[in-house]
Amino acid sequence: MDKIRWVIFAAMAVLALPAARAQFGPPPSQGSGPKLPAPTAFPPSGTFPTTESVTLFETDPGATIHFTMDGSMPTAKSPAYDPTQLIFLTGIYEGDHGFKAGYTIRAVAIEDGDTNSDVSDFEYLIDRRDRTAYVSEEVLPGVRMVRDSDNDKMFLIKGTTKCLLIDSGLGRGDLKTYLSQFTGGLPIEVIFTHNHGDHIGQADQFIRDSVEHIGEPDRPGLERLLKMRNIPDDVIAKNVVSAHDGDRVDIGGRSVVIYAAPGHTPGSIVIYDEQTGNLFTGDAFGSNSATIPDALWMQGTQTSLDIYWAVIKSARAKFGPNVKYIMTGHNDRPLAGETYLDNLESALRSLMDKGDATLIPSYRPVGLRQVVVGDRLQDPNWIAINVNHDKYLPAPVDQISGLVGITVTGATLAPEFKTDVKDYSISLPAGAKSIDVTPDPTSSRSTITVNGQAADAGKPHSLKLPISKVEIDVKSPDGTQTTTFSVTVNRK
Repeated sequence: MDKIRWVIFAAMAVLALPAARAQFGPPPSQGSGPKLPAPTAFPPSGTFPTTESVTLFETDPGATIHFTMDGSMPTAKSPAYDPTQLIFLTGIYEGDHGFKAGYTIRAVAIEDGDTNSDVSDFEYLIDRRDRTAYVSEEVLPGVRMVRDSDNDKMFLIKGTTKCLLIDSGLGRGDLKTYLSQFTGGLPIEVIFTHNHGDHIGQADQFIRDSVEHIGEPDRPGLERLLKMRNIPDDVIAKNVVSAHDGDRVDIGGRSVVIYAAPGHTPGSIVIYDEQTGNLFTGDAFGSNSATIPDALWMQGTQTSLDIYWAVIKSARAKFGPNVKYIMTGHNDRPLAGETYLDNLESALRSLMDKGDATLIPSYRPVGLRQVVVGDRLQDPNWIAINVNHDKYLPAPVDQISGLVGITVTGATLAPEFKTDVKDYSISLPAGAKSIDVTPDPTSSRSTITVNGQAADAGKPHSLKLPISKVEIDVKSPDGTQTTTFSVTVNRK
């Protein structure tokens, strides 16, 4: 009880600071130079449902921001803000019950010889929902976004014969009963994008009377959780379904398609609604919350990211250029589908072209490195990728000599393209007179020839028929490595 009183008192005391801060007055000025601009913050003062992070800014590049969080006046002796890190404001729980916690950040800009800036006050309230509570809203026609207490995202889609739930969050409440108010009495079928706890955490609520789909490599993780929740083995064997690339799930009136997207986890999948152009990705393509901030977490991946990039290209070829919106596991709003995917590929291209030169420190987790495309403060479709620094490149950046895709107009490669497979075949109509071959190099700095002719990276290269084979030679930027990919041409 004392702890609860302390939490409430601390929150009330901090929230009361606006009425008390006038007693401090302005900080003493230093120097006789011009007065520095006052610091600003992102996000601005406001109320947030879960742990939040704050970034402080100063427009004068030579100035240092000093700040306090105890209500005292910031001075040159106060902690200096490190622009490579963030100020995290945590939510507070007592058991499953969430509390309101208030924070005031006071900041001043200081530079030798100049006059100190005015003090900026930024006030934040972290209003934690109970762990048993859920909130939801219809973010797109027919798509209900459901959030648990940690702001993890679940999505409910209603068909004519059943409802589809994508992921189940990490809450501790009765999610199934909560969702029933939106289902119109229809049964719920579940698809999990991958097996991390914040996506399968409430799987036990649905498994007894519903099928649950999950990518086959991630299935063991789901089964372990269900066993821990005392779900019988026969129920698990009957109702857990391994999802594979191209599987369809019919919900009445339309179906959604499951596509494999390994990388974040070996069994990560995405779910595409062809009727609406909506793509549900969990963490497979990353999340880009601006204020946490979030990223595509690939730091645990033990393979180079050219393999993942080939997965992205393959998936996009199956979607076609019609992805309208992307809903991730952690974004508060849908992302612009094609724009976000283009940024994702641009980030991967930058990694393969520039290597370590494109990496910057990650905000979260601290100590990692990441590549960023776009401005998180301005662009809702920005992208960041955290990398495993020892594994993310297939070779030293100047010795990369691979492909991440081969496209042949009017034909399909067999087998499906993978970076470590060098031999393919295609079948063409007997009357075909030419083919266009598009090689997508891992490094845009590579030199490419197609059947001995110079070819442009990522652009169609036309070849007259008949020919029996297409040979694509990829030479590394430093000229020391060459990799050959072969495509056997068959006539129907």
